[in-house]
Amino acid sequence: MATGKTTSAQMIVPDVWADMVQGKFKGKLVLGTMALNDATLEGTPGDSVNFPKWKSLTDAEDLTEGAPMTPEQLGTDPGHSATIKEAGKAVEITDRARLVAFGDPFAETQRQLAVLIARKIDRDLTAAAEAPGALTVNAADKPLSWDVMVDGITKFGDEWDPESMAGIVIHSLQRASIYKDPNFISADKFGTNAVIPKGVIGQIGGVDVYISDRVTTTPGAGTDPATHNALMVRRGALGLLYKRRPVVETDRDVLARTTVVTTNVHYACHRLDDEGIVVLKTRGAA
Repeated sequence: MATGKTTSAQMIVPDVWADMVQGKFKGKLVLGTMALNDATLEGTPGDSVNFPKWKSLTDAEDLTEGAPMTPEQLGTDPGHSATIKEAGKAVEITDRARLVAFGDPFAETQRQLAVLIARKIDRDLTAAAEAPGALTVNAADKPLSWDVMVDGITKFGDEWDPESMAGIVIHSLQRASIYKDPNFISADKFGTNAVIPKGVIGQIGGVDVYISDRVTTTPGAGTDPATHNALMVRRGALGLLYKRRPVVETDRDVLARTTVVTTNVHYACHRLDDEGIVVLKTRGAA
C-alpha cells in the first residue's frame, strides 16, 4: 500500500487552527473584552459556577480617643449561579471547493468560526448586562446623545468616574447620532501617539465608545419607533468564565471527499455588579 499521501486533512492541524481561531476570536469580541476573564474553571468538573461578590463594608465610624476600634470582617456574597454553556459551529469543505475557490476556503472558515463564536458570547454578555435588576434609562422617544448619557451618569451616583468605565457600547445605527453630537470626539482626533483600543470609534465624556450590533434591538410597532439599548459598562461589572476556550476538531470523509471542521467553547456569563451597568433605551435612528 502506498504511503505518504497528502490530503486536505493534513492541511488542517487542529491545534494550530485552534490558536488561529482563538486569535481571531479575541479580536472580534466587544463586550467580551470588557468582561473580567477567568479560566480557573478549565479542567475542573461541574456544569455550573457561582460568581461571588465582595460584600460592602459599613460606613466609617466616629472614634473616641483611647477607645479601641471593633474590626469588621470583609466577607463575600456567593452571588448567583450560572450554568456552563456550550456554543459551537461545524463546517464541511469539499476537496473541489478548496481546489477551485477564488479565495482560501480554509482561511475564510477560520475567520467566520471566530466571528460567530465571538458574537454568540457577546450576545450572552449583553443578556447578562440587561438581566432584571439592571439600572435603566428609558429615553425611547429620543436619539442617543450626551444628554441621555448624562441621565445614565446620574444612575451611578457619587461613584461615577470616567476612568473606572470600561466603555459605552452602542448599536451601529446609533453611530450617526453620536457622530453628530458636539461632545463626541472621534478616534482620529486622539493624536498620532494615542493608544486606541481595538473597536473604539471615539470618546464621549471621557469614555471609550464601541460598536456592537449584539445590543438589544426592539422593532417599532405602529407609531412607536424601534429602539436600541446602549450599555454604559463599568470595569469589573461583567464576568466571563471559561470552562474550555475555543477548540478545533476535524474529521475526514474519504468517500465524500470532504473535510468537516468544528469548533466549540464552554463558558458562563454573569453581571457581577448590579450598579456597574446602565442600560440606555433610546430611539433607533438619528
